[in-house]
Amino acid sequence: MSGAVSAQSADERAPGWSLGVGAAWAPSPYRNYDNKALPLPVVSYEGKSFYFRGTSAGYKLLSTRTDELSILVSPFANRFRHQDTDDARLRQLSNRNISGMAGVAWRHTADWGVISTSAQKEFTGHGGGTLLDAGYSYPLRKGAVTFIPTVGVARSNSALNDYYYGVSGREALRSGLSAYHADSGTAPYVNLMAIYRLSPSWVASGGMRYTILPDAVTDSPMVSADHTRSFFVSLSHVF
Repeated sequence: MSGAVSAQSADERAPGWSLGVGAAWAPSPYRNYDNKALPLPVVSYEGKSFYFRGTSAGYKLLSTRTDELSILVSPFANRFRHQDTDDARLRQLSNRNISGMAGVAWRHTADWGVISTSAQKEFTGHGGGTLLDAGYSYPLRKGAVTFIPTVGVARSNSALNDYYYGVSGREALRSGLSAYHADSGTAPYVNLMAIYRLSPSWVASGGMRYTILPDAVTDSPMVSADHTRSFFVSLSHVF
């Protein structure tokens, strides 16, 4: 959801606010996990210096027709709640919460497409992990509809992976799972978004993302999948 709003805002560069509602469904790779579709508010603000795109907030250090360099804060929207799994062993593990991330992002727009990169570090006391992301997209406009296919890769370091997928020795003793320390890993992904301008004031969007999980994640005894998928839809009013 955040990616859709961010892509819409950055692609159109329309100043001002947009408010809306949406829903997202992202099945977790954790074993026997209760996956639910979540209703979400969709808020976007595009200013001269500040922006708020979905769940990311940033300040533009540089903004030209082709390039944008900014500092930003955003959530790493992964979590594990032991009460949401039916696996008796995983129910003995500690919860893993959503992490706050801060860093820099760069975006370059050209006739041949858009390159986006970011480097962020966790700052909410969950191990101080880092996340690097790089993607290439090529917006395709067909009348009122804009399609944005994206291919990219995200690399998370050992500290970030271990917080969400590691099993400590103490957890292993009480759960019966094997102790596990996660290494760093690289996850390629493809993303397809569609943005439909219903009118000058209303915009609908939707899409999906497919990510191949790295060995550092799939080798965890907490995990039973080798990929993740996420889906979203939203409707926003532009002011």
